[in-house]
Order: sequence, then structure tokens, then C-alpha cells
Amino acid sequence: MTTVAAKFWFAVSALALVAGVAYNAASSGEWYGSFVLGSIVVAAFLLGLLATVIRDGDIEGAAASAEVPVRRSLPAGWPALAAVGGGVAIVGLAGRNALLYVGLGILGFVFVEWMVQSWAERATGDPAYNHSLRHRIMSPIEVPLLAMLVIAVFLISLSRVLLALPKDGSTIVAIVLAVAILGVASLFAAKPRLGSSVLAGALALGAVALIAAGIAGGVAGERHIEKHHAEGSAGTEAGGTTTTTSTPASTP
Repeated sequence: MTTVAAKFWFAVSALALVAGVAYNAASSGEWYGSFVLGSIVVAAFLLGLLATVIRDGDIEGAAASAEVPVRRSLPAGWPALAAVGGGVAIVGLAGRNALLYVGLGILGFVFVEWMVQSWAERATGDPAYNHSLRHRIMSPIEVPLLAMLVIAVFLISLSRVLLALPKDGSTIVAIVLAVAILGVASLFAAKPRLGSSVLAGALALGAVALIAAGIAGGVAGERHIEKHHAEGSAGTEAGGTTTTTSTPASTP
């Protein structure tokens, strides 16, 4: 059975592996970034195995007394998100691009969220009140940031797909996507008993598919778009002939 630290390191290893494959495909086999990401895969995997073997150093955990109160932690996926931020930052460092700053931003966000949650878990002895306290502090910050992030990811991914496809193909994809969104929204509006878990699963599946398509479109590049020049000029008449005026030479 894996421990918390083992799950974190295994997540780092898996994400570094995915990032390494994507980077190798996008950079046409550039060895430096692939070597860095491959080293992270191996190192993180070994650290995860070590954490599993030593049980995070908790030797006396199995013999603990049943009367010792156990503090229930609030649910959070911050280790996995920190692994994502670290992987994005490493890809940006290897590729020397803006992904480095994106990864650092994710790590900073995770740091603040994790710190506030750790404080809220120890605020009182009531887990329900601690949960509400944490949301009362962080929801005014999380909701706008999450909304902007979702909108930005959706627009950027969709734009990469539409720009990579031919003109007629991009039109068809845009219509199909609009119909699919309308159909899914209508289904959940007509049958609200489907539950939030089904809605979350459908949104997650759609988001993963769109992001993957956006990455593929970004790797493929934009289609050739012809530039349209302004028709006509100041010296061109409606019939297509150009008139010129001459000035008489000045006499001394």
C-alpha cells in the first residue's frame, strides 16, 4: 500500500514521463531536454519506491494506540497539482520558453492553497467548521482564478485546433463542438438526477480531449493563411485605368 510521499513521487515520475514523450516529439529528438526529463522520471520513481518501503519513516505507526485522536485531513489534490507544476516548469526550463513561468505560477498557487488548508485543519476540533472556514477564506480567490483559467485553456486549445485545420474543416469542427456543448447542457438540464459526479466526469473527459487536441494542433502548426491586400489605390479609377497628371515645366 503506497504512502502519501510515494503517491507524490510516482505522480511526478508519471508526469515527467508524459512530458518527456511530448517534448521529444515536439523538439524532433532534442537530447538535452529529453535527458533531463528522463532523469527526473528515474529519480522520482526510485524515491517513490523508497517511500513505500520505509512507510514514510513511520516505524511505530502500526503499534499506535487506538485512543490517540486522529485528525482528519481535508480532501485535497495539492501533491498531484504540485507535480504538474513541477513538470511544466521543467519542460519550460528544458525548452527555454514561457512554460517555465507557467509552472512556477502553478507551484506558487499550490503553496498558498496548501498552507491555508494546513492552517484550517488545525483551527478547531470540528472538521466541518474547519472545512467551511477554509472555503470562506479561499473561495473569493479560487472562483475567479479558476474561471479565468478554464476560459483561457478552452480558448487557447480550441484556437490551436481551428488554426491547424483547413478552412472548411475548422468550420465543421466549430459547428460540431457547439452542437455537442448544447446537447450535453440540454441533457443535464432535462435530467438533473444524473448527479454531479456524472457531470464532473463528462466535463473532465471533454477537457482532456480538448487539451490533447490543442497540443496536437500546436505541434502541427498553423495552416497557411493568405494575406489579403487592400484593393485599389488612390490613383486608380473605377474602370481599372490609372490616371496621371503632368505639370508644365516652369519657364525661366
